[in-house]
Amino acid sequence: MVALALPGLAGCATVEDAPRGEAAYAVVPPPPAVGMDYRLSPDDVLRIQIYHEPGLSLEDAQVTAAGMVRMPLIGDVPMAGLTASEAADVIAGRLGERYLVSPQVTLFVKKAVGRRITLDGEVREPGLYPLDGRLTLSQAVALAKGPTRLAGLSQVVVVRRMDGQRRAAMFDLSAIRKGKAPDPEILPGDQVIVGLSRAKAILGSALIAVPVVAAGFIALDGGR
Repeated sequence: MVALALPGLAGCATVEDAPRGEAAYAVVPPPPAVGMDYRLSPDDVLRIQIYHEPGLSLEDAQVTAAGMVRMPLIGDVPMAGLTASEAADVIAGRLGERYLVSPQVTLFVKKAVGRRITLDGEVREPGLYPLDGRLTLSQAVALAKGPTRLAGLSQVVVVRRMDGQRRAAMFDLSAIRKGKAPDPEILPGDQVIVGLSRAKAILGSALIAVPVVAAGFIALDGGR
């Protein structure tokens, strides 16, 4: 990963400064050799059971747009980006701090709304697409019937929510197709935008806020 040198507490950069090359793959890596558990996304619906505590359990808990679930006693708990097991551990930890002795928490994903991706920019059929199984960047673009004839394949932006913020990385699809660069894995909730000019228009702002500690990525303004 490539660390960004930042003057002061925070700086600004344009979308052109989205990390490329090795730094981009630090954000959106190639597929791992082993399987990956589903990670919770906004709008997912969960069943959260607290053993012997029906009053604290939730049957239809929806993850908010901010990636939170509101739990009795402990309030908003961050869920987005965690596996079901990790989220259950977070809830158990918070309950165990003040309210219960060794709480046992089980979390089930009842509705995985987050298992879809957005394809936009210079592709033939932009839109929302369901994500079933594993998918790489080149395969994702193929879902949208491929790039347009004038698409800027060297400037493909992938936007991913990480740690409560949207983060962007830029890839060269031409190099990927030629086998000269790894094909990164696309995850549920990702937004793929082909063409830098279209990415700048879609993201709605030329400025990107860079956090104090940044390594191999940039965070989009406001964390929306």
